[in-house]
Amino acid sequence: MKRIICLLLCVVMLTAMLCACGNKGGGGKAVSALPEGSHVPEGTTFEGETFKILCREDNAYGEHLYEIVADEGETELVNQAVYERNRNVMDIFGLAAIEANDIPGDWANGGDFVNTFRNSIDAGIGDFDLIMSQQAYMAQGELAQYFYNYYDIPYVNETIECTEHDHSYYYPDLINEMSINGKLKYMVGDYCLTYWDHAYVMYFNKKLAQDYQLEDIYQLVRDGKWTYDKVIEMSRGKWTDQNNDQWPDETDVFGYISDIPNTMDALHAQFDAHPTTRNESGDIVISYDVGKVTNILTKVIEFKATDDFYSAYTTSGDTMAENPLDKIFVEGRALFYPAVLQKAQDFRGMETDFGIVPFPKWDTNQDSYYTSSQDGYSTACIPADAPNLEKAGAIFDTLFAVSKDKVIPAYYDEALTFKYTRDEDSAEMLDIIRQGFTLNFGAFYNQTIECVRPFRDMVANDNPNFASYYAAQQKGYERKLAQLLEYYE
Repeated sequence: MKRIICLLLCVVMLTAMLCACGNKGGGGKAVSALPEGSHVPEGTTFEGETFKILCREDNAYGEHLYEIVADEGETELVNQAVYERNRNVMDIFGLAAIEANDIPGDWANGGDFVNTFRNSIDAGIGDFDLIMSQQAYMAQGELAQYFYNYYDIPYVNETIECTEHDHSYYYPDLINEMSINGKLKYMVGDYCLTYWDHAYVMYFNKKLAQDYQLEDIYQLVRDGKWTYDKVIEMSRGKWTDQNNDQWPDETDVFGYISDIPNTMDALHAQFDAHPTTRNESGDIVISYDVGKVTNILTKVIEFKATDDFYSAYTTSGDTMAENPLDKIFVEGRALFYPAVLQKAQDFRGMETDFGIVPFPKWDTNQDSYYTSSQDGYSTACIPADAPNLEKAGAIFDTLFAVSKDKVIPAYYDEALTFKYTRDEDSAEMLDIIRQGFTLNFGAFYNQTIECVRPFRDMVANDNPNFASYYAAQQKGYERKLAQLLEYYE
């Protein structure tokens, strides 16, 4: 019986090998099929070639390589899916490797990273097929000349020009916001796992919510009634003076905790109060709604002044030991905590159960729950000296498509549902959060225009007078925007 089974296995393996060889010989195509809906022609191959990516290495501030490469034999679900995605794409095109050329690329080394690809492209060497790095420093107008226009990239252009934007592996907001005069130099989508990790959500302590006999927060979200006023109402009267010193400090219990800089930067997206819009001619213009922003700042600052709101100035590079807000939440001493999705991994060891919901709406008139991603996420650019545009386009589009099919389900359905979150309700909430991914031109280029800073600066200084602030800054914003748009003429 064992000999028969071995013989049958050999026949199956030999048949598979012959089929694979037949595919390579007939159409030059390897063993895997193109993803459904792909615009890449069947039989497209780049036998024995390497797809080279310039990217950030992992560093003390976080992991970045996991979204690009993984080792064979990985057991962690997402890394395993990344390995399988790369293997799949290599098989489709007969590639020898998908290679990560990783160099220091955290914020402090951003200038060196940029100089690396600028010098390479200026020399016309054609070292890289793709550049992936931190959006904050990649988004500089002067760098536009160093990147290919995606509307000129084979296969990618067919995907992004689908009027229905049904290919959700490229995020529609990015395409709509960043397409200027028929030019699109940056891409964000399901290949960019760091976008997911840096997306803002609202965590809540389920035990405290039960102890306080609060309304069903999940149901409030479903009913469209999850608003900032509701958060304030639920947080009211929750400060508990643990050490009896009559003063709120990081040893106490709070209704709401929040960092000041990064989380406040995200308010423009969450409350649909973006710094830029398009006018009737389709041009990008500075267009803050002064009245709405003033109301937002007033409410946030008034809430922040209560004992129920505890704030701290933190950085995205802080470890949990360095971040008092993380410590408070992990120890079960905060009802609500707005923070990035990646922190869910750090909260797995909590004794108290927690849930994840979208950041609340400004009011019930807001049509959807929105969220943005903190600017440490990766954006993808095709270098202007890419040696083979057909190769770059085919592999690029397929990496994003297969990421949607393989990696996001692992990150989302498996890792998040069964590993990071504690209940099916939170998994449902992630559907809503994903539908609300939003991106704004002014926010994307914030390091150039600096038009998102009012939220962090004015909340930090308890100053709600946005009208005065905006009057002093508007001409500067408009001048920087005009200079930026010259690169897209």
